[in-house]
This record gives sequence, C-alpha cells and structure tokens, in this order.
Amino acid sequence: MKKIVGMGACVFDTLISCDTYPVQDTKHKAESVFVSGGGPVGNALVVASKLGVETEVLGAFADDNAAVYLLEDFNRYGVKTDNVVKLENTSSFTSYIVLAQDKKTRTCVFDRGTVYDKEQNVKLSAIDGATVLHLDGNYLNGAIAAAKYAKENGVKVSLDAGGLYKDIDKLLPYVDILIPSAEFAMGFTKTTTIQQAMISLKEQFNPQVLVVTNGSDGGYYYQDNQIKHYGGIKVDAVDTNGAGDTFHGAFLVAYCGGKSLVDCCNFASAVSAYKCTFKGARTYPLNMQIIEDFISKNAK
Repeated sequence: MKKIVGMGACVFDTLISCDTYPVQDTKHKAESVFVSGGGPVGNALVVASKLGVETEVLGAFADDNAAVYLLEDFNRYGVKTDNVVKLENTSSFTSYIVLAQDKKTRTCVFDRGTVYDKEQNVKLSAIDGATVLHLDGNYLNGAIAAAKYAKENGVKVSLDAGGLYKDIDKLLPYVDILIPSAEFAMGFTKTTTIQQAMISLKEQFNPQVLVVTNGSDGGYYYQDNQIKHYGGIKVDAVDTNGAGDTFHGAFLVAYCGGKSLVDCCNFASAVSAYKCTFKGARTYPLNMQIIEDFISKNAK
C-alpha cells in the first residue's frame, strides 16, 4: 500500500501501572513499570506499519539515549527513519504516565526536551510520492513547512488535533484530513456541542475529511452536509493510553486503501478498541487478519 509519512512529538514514555492513583506525598508500590516509544504521530505510524502500509517518520531527534531508543523502536516496527535530522546537545521529549487500574485512568507528567523547531529540521523531499503527511501540531514551524510542501506536491495533509497548541490555527488551513478530539473541537471553536464545533470547523477551514473522536462513544463524521455518528466497540479496557493515536493510524490505513468515510471511521474505531485491551501503545500483536477476526467476533 502507499506511504504515510509523519512528523510530530516522538516521546520516550515511562508507564507506571498502579492499583489506584497514588495519594500526594506518600509512597506507593507500582504493579509494573515499562518504557515505550510514544507520541501521537509516532504511535499512528507504528499502527499503520503493522497493518501493512509503508511508513516513515520525519523531523528532528535529540542525540541522547532516549532518542537512540526511539529510533530503534521505529525500526523494530518497520517505520523508516532514513530522513530524520539529529541535533547535537539536545534532549528528547519524555513523559511519565501513571495508569490507575481501578478507575482506568491515565495521568501524564512530561518534559518537552530541548529539540528546537525549525523548518530546516524537516527533509521535505522525503514527502515526495507519499499519499498522506500526518501531523499532530507539535514543532509547528516544521509542520507548516511540511504541510505547504505536501499541498504543493499533491500529498494529503492529516492532522491529529488533540491539543490546543499556540498558533495551531496557522496550520489548519493546510489540512485535508482533520480528526480532532471532541475536547479540541469544542475548545478551539468555543462551542458547547460537538455538532456546533464541527459546523464551525467546516465553515472556517473546509477540510475534505472532518471526523471528531469522542472516546468509547465513538464519534462523528461530516458527510453530504450532515453530521453522522459512528459507534465504538465496547471492551474491557486495560489501558487507554494511545487509543486516539491508534485511531488515526488505522483511519489513514483505511483511507489509503480507498475505503468510504464511514468504513474508515468504523475500522479505526475497532482497531482503537482492540488496542485498549492491551497495555502499551505499541507492543501488542496487530495485523490485518487479527483486526478482521476482532471485528467479526464483535459484530452485532
């Protein structure tokens, strides 16, 4: 299948699983601790690679041990790293995530590191021949340069709009496939319902594809001047960390495969639900046959 390239926050995650969320200023025993590559675009690329699409990560990485791990992790999952830029004397984006098992919550404390944001950190020629450029709003100068180049060269631009980052409105005019969270959509448009937010986003930026994710409830998509709902598969969630990233990666796989908008949404929702039955955003088993079996098993 055709190539998905992406750039954004690539994060060195330390995940700490606890029976319940720790009380402040106490000691609390962890059930388990493990490290993983993370970040919205990075996780999406791994999902797409597992599902059979050629993928490549772009942008800048630090020169510390965390970056070594992140790049090796991408290679482990078949995501190409040939065109990344390595910056000397910088530190990686890192996060510490507490997973509370009793209430199925995740709490994240992060350090953005010192990888600086410049257009020169993106090897634009690596976008040539791709079907989609996937972004998450981080490293905005590089993201805008990449989006402009993609548009000029017939490559669709996808945005995982999960955070209300400063000046994100400067990137949105270049986005063809806009998939924000409900929180982002309503926060950005200053509306009180998902439907109002979608109408506002469509009027302001007119993306070709507009989908809003809303957790286990599924979400909504805009088609033929109507806002329609897509459902989610109910599962006994073990870890929801990375579920949204997974949705984006799976959606783009279906999109590259020529699926209809509703089929893209349903497929992505199923892959996201499946992911939630495992700890971690990358280490669980995943391929197209597994997902087809999962969908068949959970068909109503």
